[in-house]
Amino acid sequence: MPVYSYKVKTETGKVYSGETKIDSVEELRRLLEEKGYTPIEIVEKNVFTDISTISLFKQRVKIKDLAIFCRQFAIILQAGVPIATCLDVLKQQSTNKTLKECLNDIYDDIQKGISLSNSMKKHENIFPELMICMVEAGEVSGQLDIVFERLARQYENQNAINSKIKSALTYPAIVGVIAVAVIVVLMLFVVPKFVEILEQFNTPLPIFTKILIAISDFFVDFWWALLGGVIALIVGIKLFSKSETGKMFIGNLAIKLPVIKGVTKNIITSRFARTLGTLMSSGVLLIQSMEVVQKILNNAVIMKKFDVVIDEIKKGKGLTQPLIGCKYFPPLLISMIRIGEESGSLDFTLEKASDFYDQEVETSIQQLMAFIEPLITIVLAVVVAFVVLSVLVPMLSIYQNAEF
Repeated sequence: MPVYSYKVKTETGKVYSGETKIDSVEELRRLLEEKGYTPIEIVEKNVFTDISTISLFKQRVKIKDLAIFCRQFAIILQAGVPIATCLDVLKQQSTNKTLKECLNDIYDDIQKGISLSNSMKKHENIFPELMICMVEAGEVSGQLDIVFERLARQYENQNAINSKIKSALTYPAIVGVIAVAVIVVLMLFVVPKFVEILEQFNTPLPIFTKILIAISDFFVDFWWALLGGVIALIVGIKLFSKSETGKMFIGNLAIKLPVIKGVTKNIITSRFARTLGTLMSSGVLLIQSMEVVQKILNNAVIMKKFDVVIDEIKKGKGLTQPLIGCKYFPPLLISMIRIGEESGSLDFTLEKASDFYDQEVETSIQQLMAFIEPLITIVLAVVVAFVVLSVLVPMLSIYQNAEF
């Protein structure tokens, strides 16, 4: 169904704009006129009129957007406002165009009598399975406002962890980019000028100066090959990471590489505990909850282990024993899950466990940065020392051999 953007004028002369999905321009014009509006402009959105219709350029719906959406939805529902009215309010104030279009479609579906969860299933590229399952459970239990409150906390915590990781990696990324840029400038422009000066004096060169000149010559003569190689490497890594072999390799690397494995373990444990606790507290069955949790762990190795865990749960073995067989989650979490199962308060103990491992995530990130920052400093110091010695030693030799 095509999407049309439009501008209309009211009887008082006010101008409003909007967009909607409808079969034809004629039908849209008729509907607007029936509501008392005078159409000024109606344009079909396509790749020529709006670049955002191309999937590559569409605005992404991030975890932060979902957190805001759930929080606002929960507040409005708790005020006793009907779902259709909630959606009408949210779609008007949403700043994310992709989410706004999606909410507009859901609003139309609600008006046709389609349930919220079934309408959200049409937009699985925007709404995670976790949200859809919980909304479905909320509709059945009549606790949709509570469900959206829990979802808001879930995505706010997830967004907070993501922000901490991004913040921790910002400094190394900036330093790395600047270092690469400086090295490229040195190799392409500074060192060749230095070589021209040395050639005038016919001075014997130390081995590290010869290495520097050889590297510079390679940069100057084959810069196109280096650029092509970097692009090919990036594309190759992306394609490899999407393959099954690549996912398993990256998953193994994340859980076995020193320093990084601690961060990965805490993130997966926290995500597992919080998501499972949120699902179960909303009335979703354990097996269905585990199937949803499996998809959000983002580690192919652990996801594969969960196939066995879910099969064991289906055989009636509960949650504790299968997780022990998984041989990945820490003993503290296993103990808390056992207590939760025995006391009948598994959702509560999982929530407390997730709070604890959220703190562990922050601690492990700080430990990672305490390792990365000195490492970057050492690498840069070695590069700078190599360049300085390669330039300084020949210049000193020229100075000593000069006749005054």
